[in-house]
Formats: sequence, structure tokens, C-alpha cells
Amino acid sequence: MAKSNVGKKPISEEEYTTNKVLTVFSICLLGVLVLMVLQRLLNYGSTVMAGFMMIKILLGIGIVGALWGIWLLARELSGKRSGARRLICGRNVLIVSIVIILSMSVINYLGIQPIKVLYVVLPVLAVYYLVYHSYAPEFFLIAVDSGVALGLMWVVHRALASSNFGSLAYAALGAMAVLTVIQLICVWTLHGKKGKFKFRGKTVDLQFSRNAYTMLTVTPLLMTVLVAVTLFVPACMLVALGVGAAYLFITAVYYTVKLM
Repeated sequence: MAKSNVGKKPISEEEYTTNKVLTVFSICLLGVLVLMVLQRLLNYGSTVMAGFMMIKILLGIGIVGALWGIWLLARELSGKRSGARRLICGRNVLIVSIVIILSMSVINYLGIQPIKVLYVVLPVLAVYYLVYHSYAPEFFLIAVDSGVALGLMWVVHRALASSNFGSLAYAALGAMAVLTVIQLICVWTLHGKKGKFKFRGKTVDLQFSRNAYTMLTVTPLLMTVLVAVTLFVPACMLVALGVGAAYLFITAVYYTVKLM
């Protein structure tokens, strides 16, 4: 006989959010540990074949997970299964599986260099997920602006140091400028609508604070200027990085105090 659900208290939204954040951090930590093992195997000629075998196994796990995620998602969309407040749902399983597939495919094609990038990307994603659920909505966007700009400054620096990828530096500045224009248009459109917009027939209120629109205007403009400084005044690259990091740190302290 099926077990009765009578008397069971449904999980609260706060508890569900906490579980999601802890799960994301755990998955990212596990991912870093797996990558460390994989890099060690690929670094030595005697174990390189074992490393490629590990890549194939992980790639297979990702493909099976993606199929499972699609199946779960189809059941949820058809109403046969509820995905509400579930960690193991079609969308979550599909996202994790796609990340595994893409990561292993890139490593299999390019070697160990992408592993070093993933050492940074995975923890950063976990931190951004925490910020998204814990801080004011505008600080998440500020953190994204700052993170993207710091990453593009590094890209500009590396591109300028190479004789083959100099045009990539200008592309990085162009990308930052385009993102800035898009954000400014969105921010001031939302400002006119008092932070509200419709999504799938429902009204979404972003609940921005009073100074949110000013911060979301100043931040992308400042970050674009810093990327431009890195490109046109390469000697000031460290200064630009320092200013960007300091700005992110100060705003993080400000919004952390507001949580108290």
C-alpha cells in the first residue's frame, strides 16, 4: 500500500531555497574535486588513457542524465509529476547534465586547459547563486556587471599580449559596451514602470530599492570605462582591475549591512 502523506508538513519556501543553495555549492565542490582527479590523470603519460576513459564515462553520465531530465520535464509539463519545490526535477537535472556534457566535450577536445578555467567558473557560479537568492535583486546585477567586466579585462590583457588575437581585445570592449546599452535601456524602461513587468501573463515586481536605478546606471558605465582603460592604457591594467574589484567589494559590504 502507498504511504499516506497525511500529517506531513510541506517544505517552506525558505527551506527549499536553503536546500537549493547548499546543493549547488555541494555540486560545484564535487565538480572541482572530480576535475582535480581528471587533471592529475591527464598530466602523466602513464595515466593519460585512464583520464580519457574517465572523460568518456562522465560524458556518458551527462547524456543519460540529459535523457532522464527530458523525461522528467515532459512528465512535469504534462501534469503527471509536480516539479514544485523539488531539487530533483526535470529542469535541474537537465541543466546539470548539459554542463557535464559541455565541460567534458571541451576537455576532450582541448585538453587540460579548460579544467583550469572550470576551477574558477564553478565556485563563481555557486557564489552568484547564493547572491541571487540572498541579496537585493539590484546587487545581483551589480555583481554580474562587475564579474563580466573583470573577466573581459583579463581577456583584453591576454589578447594584447598575443600577436595573433589583438582584435579580440576590441571585441571584448565592444561586448561590454553592448551589454551596457542593453542594461541601461532595460533599467530605465523598468524605472518608468516602477520595477514591474509581465512574464507569462503574470506581473513580476523586482522590488528594487530607491537607489537601485542609480546603481544599475553607474555600474555598467564604470565597468565599460575600466575595460576601455585596460585596452587603451595597458600599463594601467592592474589599477583598473583593482578599481573594479574594490567597487564590487564596497557594494557587497553595503548590501550585506542592509541585510542585517
